[in-house]
Amino acid sequence: MDNLLPLMLAQFYPNYKHKTMALSVLGSHQSPVKWIYNVWCILSGIIFCLAPYFLYLKSGSGLSMSIWILLTIYGIGCEIISGFCPLNENRLEKDAITKIHGGASVIGFTALLVVPLLLAILQFQISDIVKGLISLFSFITAFVFFCFFIMGEKERFAKTFLQYGGLWQRLVLACCYIPLVVWCTLE
Repeated sequence: MDNLLPLMLAQFYPNYKHKTMALSVLGSHQSPVKWIYNVWCILSGIIFCLAPYFLYLKSGSGLSMSIWILLTIYGIGCEIISGFCPLNENRLEKDAITKIHGGASVIGFTALLVVPLLLAILQFQISDIVKGLISLFSFITAFVFFCFFIMGEKERFAKTFLQYGGLWQRLVLACCYIPLVVWCTLE
């Protein structure tokens, strides 16, 4: 739903561009769909804080506890705080709420990025090679897309393929979610 809901909501936001605009813009002060998007972020964040706990209870390892903690950081930073602290669509206007949103998102997004790697290690430890390889491949591709996302924010890359920050953000999320879906559905 984190990638599907924005596709639906963007239809009601004139001039929203999936390829170049971050997901958070849908929850910005200027967005006509801000309430729906921000409420979804808060609910999604709560799910990211609670659901991994039940998977931790199932396996009880130190790595699964680390995964739960990282997903909680992601849920709080990228989802809950982002829902309560929407940014300004205009990047030049940086009020305190937008700065909180930005800082929490960076921390949360970075925490999420590590999860596929820890899942790969966990799965290799229990000799689940196929899921381990899926998680490792997902981590590598998510890391590459994350680098594209960060580089695309820089002015000197504004006229290159790296300018598509919205696309890179969605691909990072998809790559990070794939091993989670595999882990949850095959447990």
